Amino acid sequence: MKKIILGLTIGLLLISCSSSSSDSSSSGAYRWQFKLNGVLYEHSGSLQETVGNYVVSSGMNSLVLAKTTPQQMSVSIFFPTASTGNFTFNSSSPGSLGMSIIITNPDNFTSDSYMTALGGSMNVNISSLSSTTLLTNPTNPGKVIGTFSGTIQKGGGQLATITEGLFEVYRAQ
Repeated sequence: MKKIILGLTIGLLLISCSSSSSDSSSSGAYRWQFKLNGVLYEHSGSLQETVGNYVVSSGMNSLVLAKTTPQQMSVSIFFPTASTGNFTFNSSSPGSLGMSIIITNPDNFTSDSYMTALGGSMNVNISSLSSTTLLTNPTNPGKVIGTFSGTIQKGGGQLATITEGLFEVYRAQ
């Protein structure tokens, strides 16, 4: 009898510890990272300090990743739909869609801008898109999870390579 109770207890513990949701992570934090020409850029945080989210507003579906220290950085991606799937952005994409990266050096206030509208080809995959948002559940919003890689052109003509891009951010709207 004790073996049966012990077996049931262990089984229930294993079931309760496993995650059945495909739109959340075990970390509870948001994070993003990528390598730009081999240089790693990354950021992570919690809901209280989040600077990175996926926003759906006025028909525009955008992913915004940002970091304020030590370098100011923003990555913006504008999607045609709020859905999972593969998206490719390049200079042939409509003007309202695409990817841009801006990196500002706070020491001399210079910035580098990269945009798919200028050239290159970026592939972005959204593998998980929660239906729960920061607006519908402010204490436990869902997440948007995905990856990105490819090439993107810097203002001035240089082509940059993006590798190991990933994001796990809160869905704001």
